[in-house]
Parts: sequence; C-alpha cells; structure tokens
Amino acid sequence: NTWRQTMVSIFEKTAQKAESEGLISGYKVENTSDNDATTQISQIKSLILEHVNALLIDAASPTALNSTIEEACKAGITVLVFDSLASAPCEHNLADNFDLYGQEESQLVAACMHGTGNVIVAQGVVGSAPSEAIYQQQLKELKKFPKIKIVSTVVGQADNATTEQAIASVLPSLPTIKGVITGGSSYGAVEAFLNAKRPLPCAVYDNSGTALRFWMQQHQKDGYTAYSYRTEPGQAAAAFWEVLGLLQGEHFAKNLTFPNIEVTPSTLARWIKVVPSQQVCGWLWTKAEFNQEIAAIGEHSLYYPPIPTISA
Repeated sequence: NTWRQTMVSIFEKTAQKAESEGLISGYKVENTSDNDATTQISQIKSLILEHVNALLIDAASPTALNSTIEEACKAGITVLVFDSLASAPCEHNLADNFDLYGQEESQLVAACMHGTGNVIVAQGVVGSAPSEAIYQQQLKELKKFPKIKIVSTVVGQADNATTEQAIASVLPSLPTIKGVITGGSSYGAVEAFLNAKRPLPCAVYDNSGTALRFWMQQHQKDGYTAYSYRTEPGQAAAAFWEVLGLLQGEHFAKNLTFPNIEVTPSTLARWIKVVPSQQVCGWLWTKAEFNQEIAAIGEHSLYYPPIPTISA
C-alpha cells in the first residue's frame, strides 16, 4: 500500500545519504508484496548468510519470524524490528502508538456522528500486529458509544483501492451510514460513498496526498472540516539511526514508541506542498531529530519533528 511505499522511499533516501557520507558501506532492501512471513523468513536467512551487520525488519507476523530473528542475533547481527513488530527476546523494537491510533480514530468519528448512528469498520492488514492492535482499540472505544452500531466489517488492507471495493460491495445492502472507521484508508471508503451517491460519512482521513487534496477541495467547496491521523512511515528513518547507533555502541531502551502523525486544518496546506498524491505524510528523521526524540522519551514526553520542506 501507499504507506509502505513511502516508508521504503524514506528509508532508501536516508540510507543513500548515510552511505555517501561514509557512515555505512552499503544496504539492501527486500520486499514481500503480499506480507508473507514465509518469504520474509527466507529473505532473512539469506541475509544472515551474507553476514550483514544489522537487520531492520517490518515483520509480517508477530510470532512466525522469532526463531529466525534469534538465529540472526546468535550470528552477531543487530536486529531492530519497526512498525509491525515481532516478539523475539533479542530484538530491539521501534513503533508508533497503535493503541492510541485506534482510540483516536474511533473517538473522532464518534464525535462527528454525535454518538449515534451506523458505522462501517474496514480492518487494515489482517494478521499484522499494528492492524490487530488498532482494530481492537477501535472496537474498545466504540463500546463507549452504545448508540453507535457497527453494521458491517470488511477488510481494507489499509489500502484505498481495496477499501473502496470492499465497501462498495456491501453498501447497497446497508441502511443509512453516518461513519466509517478504517485504520488508514478512509479516502477509499469515501470514494465508495461518492460513487454510490450517498452523503459523505464521518471519517478520519489517512495522510495520503490524494486524501489531503480531496479534503482541501471539499473545504474550498463548502467549508468542509476534517482531520487526519495515522501511524508514520518515516519511522523507517528513525529505525535506521537507532540501529546505526547500536552498531556504534550506543544504548537505547529495548522498546521505543514514537509519535503518530497528524494533519489539522491549520497544517493541511503545508503538508500538501510536500506530499505527492501517491505518497503519505512522513517525517524525514535526521540523526539530530532522532536524538531529540530519545531525549524527550527519557523525560516521558514526545518530540514532533517539523513538517518537511521536501517530499519523501
């Protein structure tokens, strides 16, 4: 999906710059198009045989990779898992706050619905740890609003096109819908409503350039107000700086939680300037910004990097 494409792009730009500055001798990116743990295990085993110094893993499963990660650690490889976490004892972890994301999305949609009406829930990447955490918190938060009823649950894979198709397939049989909760693909849901000529539902938009431009157009048309909240793909760059620090003898907490990213009406125009339609908002973490976040975490706080001035 667009989020992961942006994540890879941010990682590659960070690694390329670090290589040009002599901080690393090289890097490699391996992708799994279908989020398949078996494929990822094979890729990791191959990298172990190449005697890499460090592995950054966006895990396809919270458990399936554990024995292979332990194998890498025993081979002297530093392993950092980010975004979608595994659970091997030897790994370092860096992720955004998935629980808070699920809570915030449900709260904002429920507030927009004035606490009553029908809602559609579109799950994200089923089987991944982030999507499961987000989904469970969405459901937990909705229980606080007894007058809101979930009338359909579909799988959207945190992808706008997939979500649009999934919601379009169920929408004709459903009553009036006031809200959609998607965990990262609300623009796809809204497209399904537009094509069905139904009123726009309450939604917390993903942070894709496409969604942000739609939000801006609707605002210019009729004063439409919205909000965007999502986990942040630039954590791949933050993970790069952490693993480089570990290789250089620095010490970090075994589990780090970085901030989610939000776009408000006041920051919408600035984000649109630097986020193309086929990317999502992401911070381009520098080493200095990573260090500021670590210092803030040490003080039980969070640091929010500035909005980038260039695209990912």
